[in-house]
Amino acid sequence: MPGNLYLPCLSAGLHLSGADGATSFPDLKGHSFYRTGAVAISTAQSRFAGEGSAYFPGGVDDLIKCHQHADFGDSGASMAISFSMFPTRLPPSGQEIRLIMVGANDSYGTFFVGLTSSGGVYFGIAAGGTNATGNWSNAFVLNQWNDVLFTMFDGRAMISVNRVLVAWQDGQYVPSAGIPKRVQIGGDNSGDSSVDHRFQGYLADLEIQLRHGRQPPAMPPTVPFADTLGIGIADARHGPIAALRVARPDIRILPSALSTLALDVEHGGRGRVAGTTKNVGAPDYPVSRRVRLLRKRDGLLARECWSDAGGNYLFDKVRHDREYVVMAHDHTGLYNAVVADTVTPELIT
Repeated sequence: MPGNLYLPCLSAGLHLSGADGATSFPDLKGHSFYRTGAVAISTAQSRFAGEGSAYFPGGVDDLIKCHQHADFGDSGASMAISFSMFPTRLPPSGQEIRLIMVGANDSYGTFFVGLTSSGGVYFGIAAGGTNATGNWSNAFVLNQWNDVLFTMFDGRAMISVNRVLVAWQDGQYVPSAGIPKRVQIGGDNSGDSSVDHRFQGYLADLEIQLRHGRQPPAMPPTVPFADTLGIGIADARHGPIAALRVARPDIRILPSALSTLALDVEHGGRGRVAGTTKNVGAPDYPVSRRVRLLRKRDGLLARECWSDAGGNYLFDKVRHDREYVVMAHDHTGLYNAVVADTVTPELIT
């Protein structure tokens, strides 16, 4: 992947993955999300192979929260929330779950995506009763992964489940209020038992996007959003289309790899430097990052590339008689660069 050129458009991006039993939930945007109760990463269910997901046991305290921040404030003309869920139990009859909630109760600046006891999904504003889109019973299925996308644009609110548009409503406008809002995941604390049931199951790849409009089509997800985006705008005629996009190869910031016909007089040779980029965990897990190959004696940039979704990178046909420094940069800003010093290329015969 070329990295996410539109990362600034996200308000929050949580993979909700990692090592089994982990209790930290890093956000690509750097907000501090923390758990209450027994929420933890579990590898019992993974939306994408081997990554695990956040397990919610369903207890009254089992939530993930983030304190209020200006990034969760007035959402302007559009908004979107997307996530993958593996519910293991529906709420009891007559009760609902406000699964992803941004804001506080009794405020027209609040918005949430909720689940019903009939397997429906809907959007609501938690003030003066629930001001919601229509919802469709049996929109999602228990004990399997369901991809949910809620979007609002130009007065139309829409919800898609597993790439199918299941509900929409015109004349629905983005909640506004010029105050920072907090985020709560897994349930609400309104004091009204009919909407305060807790989610039980697994959650992965949550993205919250405010204040940004739509762009051209996106493909269905096949890997974790991994610093690229799956959030989109659903349309009754055309299906979901992307709110954000990854740049086409011809307009990427970084140059593409050298052609096999190109001659690199300065750095070309019969050497090869290969490796993987990983985030710290238990165990570490692969991530796509920008990797630079620097000539050790003077720091001159010899090559530059992005590792793939499996964290693999390769610098081929470089000088085999020089030492290099390999530097991997975290474009999300969560970690410092990782440096491997005095790297000698493998000689390719």
